Amino acid sequence: MINSKLKTVLFGDHVTALPEESFHNSQVDYVLTGGDYDFLLLNLCQALRKPFTVHRSPFTDLGPGIWYRENGEIKNTGRFQLNHDLDSLPVIDRDLTKWKLYAYENGNYKLTPGTYIMAGRDCWWRRNGGCTFCSWTTLYPTWRVRSVENVLDEIGELIEKYHIREIMGDTGTFPAGEWLREFCQGMIKRGYNERINFNCNLRFGALTREDYQLMAKAGFRFLLYGLESASQETINRLNKDIEIAAIEKELGEVKKANREVKGRLEPHVTCMVGYPWETKVEAEKTIQMTKDLFSKGLIDSLQATIMIPYPGTVLFEECRKNGWLKSGDWDRFDMSQPAMKTRMKDEEVMRLTQGIYKSFITPRFLVRKIISIRNIEDLKFFWRAGKAVLGHLRDFMRRRE
Repeated sequence: MINSKLKTVLFGDHVTALPEESFHNSQVDYVLTGGDYDFLLLNLCQALRKPFTVHRSPFTDLGPGIWYRENGEIKNTGRFQLNHDLDSLPVIDRDLTKWKLYAYENGNYKLTPGTYIMAGRDCWWRRNGGCTFCSWTTLYPTWRVRSVENVLDEIGELIEKYHIREIMGDTGTFPAGEWLREFCQGMIKRGYNERINFNCNLRFGALTREDYQLMAKAGFRFLLYGLESASQETINRLNKDIEIAAIEKELGEVKKANREVKGRLEPHVTCMVGYPWETKVEAEKTIQMTKDLFSKGLIDSLQATIMIPYPGTVLFEECRKNGWLKSGDWDRFDMSQPAMKTRMKDEEVMRLTQGIYKSFITPRFLVRKIISIRNIEDLKFFWRAGKAVLGHLRDFMRRRE
């Protein structure tokens, strides 16, 4: 039986870039565009709760950024606005969202249970439009962050109510500067640094050794950096504004900060392969670089993926202009296969992705990790992380086949 009262709503990066596509390809009722989906969804629900009358349409109460159908036509309320007060949002109902389903098996959590929070939306680095492959810096031009006290209060609830032991601050790039320093001081003052590990996404070139020292004192552990490639040409084309030659030095500063304050900072890098302009030789440099970083003890883990150009990004428009897209079928944009034409065969791209995961397998790295095991929590973590890496290797092997 069809429920005529049921309303379907889509939101996210893809439909923000291509809102009309969803109406043409499905029976969706509403599409929410922009990065403040929570505020728009609340606005939509409040509008729909009001009674329909001959003289009143619920669409008149909708805020900007909402697309809908009316009398068979696709309409919208105008361009979305990014002016909502993030501190006004209620704390997430973790029980309603079944947080335990994601609290234990994550290979990046050293202590469990763990969970995610977001301090800001989404990446503060936007020079010349930000990274060309990033949807947030392209589609959503305004960077906003919650207040330090607001974020600390949420962390406190997670510790006291849910007994969380590790938190990933999953803002695209964690706030830097005075906000970060105030946050670290708040973590120390409230004693949260002694009760949890805190993890976050960072970018190279944004922090000093003093920043890393303070973060180590504040309980930070897992630091995720977007390395992307060992090719400076690729980094420049992605508009990341970092120098490959300076990465090793900065990671060395992280490790020095650890030793100086007896911290537990563990750098993690993300890499991608499958750029249309990179040759196999250039892509192999990324494998060699991550292998060297592991061998020197400068990184503790990594993630490798196939480069995917998402709608709405500068890279996607570059792909359309240059004829780099292999298909217009969105099912093929799931990282299970290259979505762009490259100078390599697809099998080589998959093999290189697998090769990046294998780059940590050096005698020095393995011995160092074995020696670092101090307790049962360390042993459990290495077991989970090891299973995750083996799973990634099997995935890319199957995809090649």
